[in-house]
Amino acid sequence: DRLAIAILGTGSMGMGHLQRALKTPGVALKAVCDVYAPNLERAVAAAKGQARGVRDFREILADPSVDAVWIATPDHWHAYMTVEACKSGKDVYVEKPLCRTVEEGVKMAAAARKYKRVVQAGTQQRSSSHFQRACRMVRSGELGAITLVRAWNYSNIPAEGIGNPPDSDPPPDLDWDLWTGPAPLRRFNPNRFGRPIAPLSQFHWFWDYGGGMLTNWGVHWLDIVQMALGEAMPKAAAAVGGKFHTRDNRETPDTLQATYEYPSCVVVYENRMGNARTCIGQGNGILFHGARGTLSLDRDGFRVFPEKDSRLAPLEVKVGENMLEAHWADFLECVRTRRRPVSSVEICQRATTTCHLGNIALRAGMRVDWDERRWTTVQPEARKWLAREERAPWRIVV
Repeated sequence: DRLAIAILGTGSMGMGHLQRALKTPGVALKAVCDVYAPNLERAVAAAKGQARGVRDFREILADPSVDAVWIATPDHWHAYMTVEACKSGKDVYVEKPLCRTVEEGVKMAAAARKYKRVVQAGTQQRSSSHFQRACRMVRSGELGAITLVRAWNYSNIPAEGIGNPPDSDPPPDLDWDLWTGPAPLRRFNPNRFGRPIAPLSQFHWFWDYGGGMLTNWGVHWLDIVQMALGEAMPKAAAAVGGKFHTRDNRETPDTLQATYEYPSCVVVYENRMGNARTCIGQGNGILFHGARGTLSLDRDGFRVFPEKDSRLAPLEVKVGENMLEAHWADFLECVRTRRRPVSSVEICQRATTTCHLGNIALRAGMRVDWDERRWTTVQPEARKWLAREERAPWRIVV
């Protein structure tokens, strides 16, 4: 009746989970963990004596009194921590994207099933009633045959972006080696960690730790696209993009267009950081284009625009609940009942893999065809991007 949890990673997302845990009946926050001392001290203070502070997550995984962990670390830690948590008998809530590579997602799903664990991914839009209703409309055929779907994130940031700070020694209150974990060990750079220390981390913009906007935000939209398409995955991916606007040390594109061929339609994801203009007044969202009408969907709600001479009626639906709270509730209920969560590890594995395929197509400079049955690319030359060598001692073993 009382779930003992721990939070691994107390940056912006981790602190949000901490505050939610303190307000949730039936949840006891036992521990918080971070390798950066100021973050850890802030989290311990916010927990008001309810949770102990831990620098090394392995101490928490070894504690049998902890029932579940919330993983809010940078992306490159998601897979190792999830697998080890499953092996230690703990249920897992892990932030999106699910994993840093396609192979990691395979291991995470295998661990969840082998050790009979509940693993919920942080693609919380699936817990929102208006997203669910919009996806039902697409699947029902009300919009007619869907032939094109467009998802996007548009912004206009200063051209200096995150800047170009030099490499340096890490701050004395940061365990840079442990923060790096399974990723290649580089010299510390403030932008790799997040600028001592910015409100939001910048690790998303470096290939060692993230996949740019495609895995950071695109995973939210493409997850819903696949939900609307009956959990279909693309047959192929192609992408173009680059740094055309920012003059900083990020590695991932500031401008990107990834195009996916699905069995029944084309799906396009776009991101740009040098212009925020959009033809429908939404800086981010999804457009489902059907023969009878178009459905515009974002976190505020959705609207239906009928085609000329269509019998489809115009419709506007506003958001009706807090999707993060609903997502939390779904996970807690699954821990108690042992049913699969709405964003199960397998569901988010599929959406995250779709994002990775876009990045693989971009970095390889080629169209990438996907063999879903064998869970690999048709082109052998693209397969080197599906996995990477893990730095010792952080090899993932299921």
